[in-house]
Amino acid sequence: MNPASDEVLMAAVRADDLDQLVPLFERYHGPLFNYLTRLTNDRETSEDLTQTVFERILKYRSSYQPTQPFKAWVYQMARNVHADYWQRKEKLRAADVDEVERTGGLRGAAFSQMRVSSHHDDLHEALALLPPAQREILVLNRFQGFGYEEIGKLLGCTAEAARVKAHRALQALRKIYFAGG
Repeated sequence: MNPASDEVLMAAVRADDLDQLVPLFERYHGPLFNYLTRLTNDRETSEDLTQTVFERILKYRSSYQPTQPFKAWVYQMARNVHADYWQRKEKLRAADVDEVERTGGLRGAAFSQMRVSSHHDDLHEALALLPPAQREILVLNRFQGFGYEEIGKLLGCTAEAARVKAHRALQALRKIYFAGG
């Protein structure tokens, strides 16, 4: 017996057959966790974000259109969860900077924020040093197996533009990676 497709399972979840989320969780928990770990460079945060993705699948299940690929829909949701996380983090960081400026300890905080590992020979570290948009496109393409057509749809650009962005991100990664050598 062939397992049900992601789209069939999600259509059932959308129709309130919530047990059908179990096979989707089993299929996507690991890949989504890996995707978010590579974006955040933090396993604990990624576990929380992955859990949030599945909570949102339940919460927004009625917004799923059975004609759209589930994989694209769930990764768009993961992108949104990640973006929300960074927006919250930036607001907290801005509040911390305001507090430090008010209390006069900006220099110490700035130096502690600037600590960056000098070991550029680790690919994972180099990836973490890329700007978020470049890191995301490489993670989608190289680690998650998305094609340029799929990436283009996720990012709202053409497949060719996605290919060019991926190529530029790879060049930037090489520059960072080999800078330490």
